[in-house]
Amino acid sequence: MRRSLKFVHTVATMGLVGAFVVQLIVAARTPPMAGTEVAALLGARQLMVDVAGWVLLPSTAAMLVSGLLLMGSNRSYSSAGWVWAKALLGLVLIKAVLLINHSAARDIAALVAVGIDGHPDRAAELARLVRMEWLGTWLGLAIALVATALGIWRPKSKPRARAAVPAVATGDDDATDQAADAPFAPQPAARAAQTASVVALRPNTPPSTSIIDSAAACNDALPDAQASSTVIQR
Repeated sequence: MRRSLKFVHTVATMGLVGAFVVQLIVAARTPPMAGTEVAALLGARQLMVDVAGWVLLPSTAAMLVSGLLLMGSNRSYSSAGWVWAKALLGLVLIKAVLLINHSAARDIAALVAVGIDGHPDRAAELARLVRMEWLGTWLGLAIALVATALGIWRPKSKPRARAAVPAVATGDDDATDQAADAPFAPQPAARAAQTASVVALRPNTPPSTSIIDSAAACNDALPDAQASSTVIQR
């Protein structure tokens, strides 16, 4: 389930970035509003609306929903700073897509359809909408790229001293990375006491060969020492 959510999240991010790039290319290739054939201008503006409606909106929704589900499925995500940063960027991205990009594209197409010749107020409104569309497109593209960079590099905060958590073979790369990054815990007192008890001598353990040899040598040397003492006394 988690891998499926990651796949959906990645594909949605790719579609989002691609849609922004397509909009920028179409807007750059579109001729100026004044002195342009209405049919060609309408076709370009309708393409912008279609890209926003059929690619931008579904990709944004899929990316946000899959990201929230991933946060709920993994406890480590809910405590990671980079995940919350991506969530905030997702909210800003929704505003950039819905309220700026998609709205401006629809209003521009409507103004071009009714015509702006001989209407200075419509021309001024069209110029404002075009600027807003460019701003929303560049803002959305920048947010999408920053969110992608956060998901790839995952900047970590300063680690806190804590006991090591053994890695569990769950097949999840994120859990494995966290277990590998956890600091090593000191050896418990019970483990140290157990090790010391194994090394200590037991009561029923027979003396070593070197101890027996030393005792035999002392017994052999005892009669000589007694004889020497008798000679000295005489």
